[in-house]
Amino acid sequence: MEKSLNNYVHDNVIYSNQFAIIAFIVMVVFKIANLPSYMYQTAGRDAWIVIGILMAIEAAMFFVVLYITKRVNLLADNNKWLYIFHAFMYVYAMIRLTVLYSGLITYTSSSLFDQGRIDFILLAFALVIPYIASKGGNSVARLFEMLFYFVMAILLVMVLTPSFKADFSELTPIFGENNPKLVNSFIDYSVWFGDYVPLLYFTVKNNKNKIIDKASVPVAVISATIGIVVFYIAFIAVYGEAGGLVSFAFNRMSVFNTLSELLGATNFLSILVWMIMSILQITMIFLTACNALMCIIKNRILAIVVNTLVISALQWFFIKNLETAHNFAIGYVKYFVIVCAFAIPIAMFIYAKLCAKGKI
Repeated sequence: MEKSLNNYVHDNVIYSNQFAIIAFIVMVVFKIANLPSYMYQTAGRDAWIVIGILMAIEAAMFFVVLYITKRVNLLADNNKWLYIFHAFMYVYAMIRLTVLYSGLITYTSSSLFDQGRIDFILLAFALVIPYIASKGGNSVARLFEMLFYFVMAILLVMVLTPSFKADFSELTPIFGENNPKLVNSFIDYSVWFGDYVPLLYFTVKNNKNKIIDKASVPVAVISATIGIVVFYIAFIAVYGEAGGLVSFAFNRMSVFNTLSELLGATNFLSILVWMIMSILQITMIFLTACNALMCIIKNRILAIVVNTLVISALQWFFIKNLETAHNFAIGYVKYFVIVCAFAIPIAMFIYAKLCAKGKI
């Protein structure tokens, strides 16, 4: 392994509080955009219960990943069997990147422009996101940490100054309808979950402050889980049966600069904070794809260039709109994604256990 690459894989270290900040942001960002509408279309008024169960599972998996990343450096490990791990990580990351990247592009186009030029938006992100990812996981984690407080300040203002009218009778009766699509809602949207998987390429270091070290991750994942469930409850209470028609829910549930009381509120703070969070998560997934490919071809720069070209081409020629991305996500790939979301961390958990016992 060349010297620069060797330095990169061994310097990819973050602290547990940075792990917690990343976990909070990636658990939230794409679950408050179009997913509420998709969920309502399948689960109806029980969407908040479904999302609560799925979020609880995701929160638990973050602790599995934390255990692994505190014990092994999967980015630096040269075990030949890990090539299988890297291959699955690459395909998994590219599928999620294809779908979520489309959401970011569409959101930017529809929120900031009357007639958004997808080509220029795509070009802008194709320059910025790979550049951030090229700085490595350590720098990406610091960027999450720096922007986290700015994001939280805006979110806190929005939470403390609500202006929507909610009818909580829209939430009842619970499981009162014979909905044949309810079970599907646990599987169909697997691409929007599994946010813990990209963190497997980090090595987590304990904080000097033991309280922060032990409390940061539980506080982050529990807060994110509760926050998402509350958001879905509010969303259903506000929009009721129209919930399936409301795109970009976070934007519509915002409170400043109201442009339309019928369709909801549009405010530039919500656009700003969501775009920051989404760019951070897209960068994280892009970095995962680059790390996986790098571990296979042993060339980091080439991996970044190849992935930039591939994902840009997919967005330009294949995923031309949000509907195509949605149909792709709920197609057969959802089964691959959901299997990877559980099989990869569990396999690496076993691998970490075996490494700890000196059997590998």
